[in-house]
Amino acid sequence: MPIVLLLALGVTDLGRAFYYREAVSNSVRQSLRMAVSSYQQSTANSVCGTTSGGPLAVTVTSAVPPAGGSIATIANQAALESSKDGTTAGSAIAGATISITFHCLNGLAITNATGNGRPPTDPGSDSITATITKQMTVITPVLWPLTGGSYPLRITSSQRVEY
Repeated sequence: MPIVLLLALGVTDLGRAFYYREAVSNSVRQSLRMAVSSYQQSTANSVCGTTSGGPLAVTVTSAVPPAGGSIATIANQAALESSKDGTTAGSAIAGATISITFHCLNGLAITNATGNGRPPTDPGSDSITATITKQMTVITPVLWPLTGGSYPLRITSSQRVEY
């Protein structure tokens, strides 16, 4: 019986890990779609407005669901993407952390016209990077010593801006 129980819990953990990984992946894609749209250029410009010179990358972090802040709209869309009841509080990724990296030049967000065409890791790139990290709690007792009871699911994606 103990072996069957451990196997059942292990399979359950695997299924939960797959579910949460998909929820985080879908939420990253949705938040990135929102962040690169021309509607968010003012958000990017306000984030970059606190900088000068450049090019440089500026990362803004928020909880999911957000309590406010400059990327609240983006974080709300990420939460709604994996919501089971249509609210941000009902999101499968509630309690996660979202980070959005904007690239700035002279206090403004880099656009297609001002970007250098290099990869997203280059500060002069005309791209935005979104990362969501969600802690997943393990329910299989045998795995607790190996994972510390939980482990992070982290998904990162980048895309060129549409402005």
